[in-house]
Amino acid sequence: MGLIYPGEWKFEGVGFGIPTEAVSEFTDLIVETANGSKSVIEDFKAAFGSIGGSSSYEWALSDMYSIVGSKSPNAASFIDSLWKGIEEAKARDLQVPSHRAINKILEKYSIPLKIAPPNLLLTKDSSIIDAESASKGNSVYDTVPMFVLGEKIGGGGYGVVYRATRSTSVFDFSYALKVLDPSPFVEDYDKALRRFKREVKALQGLQHRAIVQYFEAGLTLDNKPYIVMPLITGSDLRSAARATDLPGVIGMFIEILQALEYAHVNDVLHRDLKPSNIVVRSSDNQPIILDFGSAYILDQLDTKDLTSQAVGTIGYIPSEVLMEPKKRSPLHDVYACGIMLYEALAGRRPDPMDYEPLAKLDREYGALDDIIKQAIAGERRRLSSAGEFASKLISL
Repeated sequence: MGLIYPGEWKFEGVGFGIPTEAVSEFTDLIVETANGSKSVIEDFKAAFGSIGGSSSYEWALSDMYSIVGSKSPNAASFIDSLWKGIEEAKARDLQVPSHRAINKILEKYSIPLKIAPPNLLLTKDSSIIDAESASKGNSVYDTVPMFVLGEKIGGGGYGVVYRATRSTSVFDFSYALKVLDPSPFVEDYDKALRRFKREVKALQGLQHRAIVQYFEAGLTLDNKPYIVMPLITGSDLRSAARATDLPGVIGMFIEILQALEYAHVNDVLHRDLKPSNIVVRSSDNQPIILDFGSAYILDQLDTKDLTSQAVGTIGYIPSEVLMEPKKRSPLHDVYACGIMLYEALAGRRPDPMDYEPLAKLDREYGALDDIIKQAIAGERRRLSSAGEFASKLISL
């Protein structure tokens, strides 16, 4: 009989494997348990998923090493298979290693799993640890791929962004890791987790150069969702616009709007667009929308109903959403882009009720006034889509 653990560990893994040195120690235990018996080795092979027997003890041993090694990338499945083999040997009245002996090897190699028969448990968060914990020892980073949180590099209404590193035997790789908060996932946990998985999958499916990619997602030990993104070097949209001429600013917004149209067609909204959520990459001036879907992911996941309050940042939220917070529409993002375009050129947000033309600041900006006024107009008079907004800019 195997161990009890969440089904997704078996099929999706737990984010880390069994290092080579630990595999070697576990296979030594198998050989010691078998004590020269080919049939016991065959039992362990079967426990690890092998089909068919070997012609001799030596071939059985060689085949066992191969099948055991192939299972090592998924630590949970590996330990479960090992335990099944041990229980088969125990049923033969053989002397077998105890779960404490297995746990000792797991602890030796800083593998955050523990057997507590009949359960297999995580001893700590398998993906994220803080820098203080990392400083206590380095062995874990030679064997278990983890994200180590560094300095805080951003934050807002939906969480905190950290610089994170993942060390491998080859190199240290840097990422941006956002812990989403609020969202303690304590009310109807299973429903919230299913929704989080579904929506991360939808967001991960967005493939556009102006939309940040999500490399990985999971839950911290205190049940807060996190997402892992590339670490992008650049400046926010407001700063980048100040250093760019008018054609450059218009080009940035065409890219942003086309990315939004693509997302909207795929039923994904942003709903928290603002200059700080768009970074312009310094290497090629490519605008990239960050936090895409953070509000979308968090919606209805908290113990409080997040949709009882308007999702977004005041100043970039259209009036219809302020009046009816549950309203979801691509027009929310269209409105925010109109506000941001005006702000990029004027250095301040417009007043939709008392619009001051950009032409007063610079005659060259005048061609944008009608477009922006349509973008920030009331819901029924607003530009119908991000695509229409982009087309009007392209036609200038």
